[in-house]
Amino acid sequence: METPSESGRGAIVRVREYRCAAAAGDPPEDERFGDTSIAIVRSGVFSFRGGSRAQLLTTGFLLLGNAGQRYEVSHEHAGGDFCLVFNFERAAFDEIAGSVRRGAEDRPFAVNVLAPRPRAEAIMNSAEERMREGTSVLGLDELGIALAEFTLGEAGAGAARGASASIPENPRTRERVLAAISEIENRAHEELDLATLSRAAEMSPFHFLRTFKRETGVTPYRFLLQTRIRNALEFLRDTSEPVTDIAFDVGFSDLSNFINAFRREVGCSPREYRKSGPPIGARVSGGAAAGCRGGRMKMPRLSARA
Repeated sequence: METPSESGRGAIVRVREYRCAAAAGDPPEDERFGDTSIAIVRSGVFSFRGGSRAQLLTTGFLLLGNAGQRYEVSHEHAGGDFCLVFNFERAAFDEIAGSVRRGAEDRPFAVNVLAPRPRAEAIMNSAEERMREGTSVLGLDELGIALAEFTLGEAGAGAARGASASIPENPRTRERVLAAISEIENRAHEELDLATLSRAAEMSPFHFLRTFKRETGVTPYRFLLQTRIRNALEFLRDTSEPVTDIAFDVGFSDLSNFINAFRREVGCSPREYRKSGPPIGARVSGGAAAGCRGGRMKMPRLSARA
């Protein structure tokens, strides 16, 4: 018996918690992967059989599912388990798989079980943190793609592709990225998702993510976050509006998340900035020094190359 609980949904990935209440010694369950999926075991012990041999999974192990594949789960050693599951939109995952491997076709994963991988654990932890904070689903899609590329590199079917050749300059591509930038800047206070931005750029979600970062140097999620902070700077400088109201006005759904993001990007809290500007020489997350105390730092606007 399972108790699924959806935690977040993007254009490419749906993240959910999966709790199995089976007791030790219960008969094996015959199941089927509905979507291509990547799950990490958070607690519990169970056996998985996707072919002729059963494999044991416990905390930290990864379970990789090919859409349509039948499998069997049993609990000989202990009852119940808890997993965090990434379910992927089929066409998007096929595009990701095609960029990493050749010849994967219908079954992108060559194996179903991977021993614990620190990189995957770190990505999953970031996803859980973003879901707790209630941040943009755009960030979940970016983490989902990173997780997919990593696991396909570790356990993908077919042959690994070599390093991608450099992509030639393309003014039309930059125009599409600029259309997405305009969408972000005009609607940063809204809950933007990858589907909306990729439509504005007239690209598939996966291709848009890669292209946007190549052209701007940051992911769409980071650009959205920085745009919200830039807008907050203007409110703090030009109005007496309370910090809480500003946080919600610029697009944050949680005050503490806004304050933490502001501190990372600017180098001080919103109230400190309003009082005296950012500290002289403070290092912000982008690596540049902040402006002078007593004045107001004008944040540069990111843009694609002209």
